[in-house]
Amino acid sequence: MRTARVVVLGLLVVSLGAGCASSPNRAGEGALIGGLLGAAGGAIIGNQSDRPGEGAGIGAAAGALTGALIGSQVQKPAQGGTQPAQSQAVPVNNPNQIPFQQIVDLSKSGVHEAVIIDRIRMTKSTYTLSPESIDYLKQQGVSQNVISVMQGL
Repeated sequence: MRTARVVVLGLLVVSLGAGCASSPNRAGEGALIGGLLGAAGGAIIGNQSDRPGEGAGIGAAAGALTGALIGSQVQKPAQGGTQPAQSQAVPVNNPNQIPFQQIVDLSKSGVHEAVIIDRIRMTKSTYTLSPESIDYLKQQGVSQNVISVMQGL
């Protein structure tokens, strides 16, 4: 039983380091939960063969892998302060609507404002921008002319 505790404790230490706060998904958390559950199950099963430590180790590895795979498919909620909530209205009936973030990305990549404005107008993209969204666009380097077009001015 002591071996099982050592394996579980070691897995816990390793798994805590696996979850990166900047990661967009929950792979680290999934690995931790899966590893702990796998270790517990493996220890119980291994105990039937008088090898709880080996069972815990195998269960922990299998559980951590499975938990990481499942966790990598679950997205974390957006962190506050990184980007404003999507406060702009995106009409459902406009399949050509340029996503808000794409305008930011085009500006950051150096695409001339006239090209961005032309794309907004050609696609008839419309936005309802909150003051926070406007501040965010300015901080990301989107020109005032592009922001004015996004506002319908």
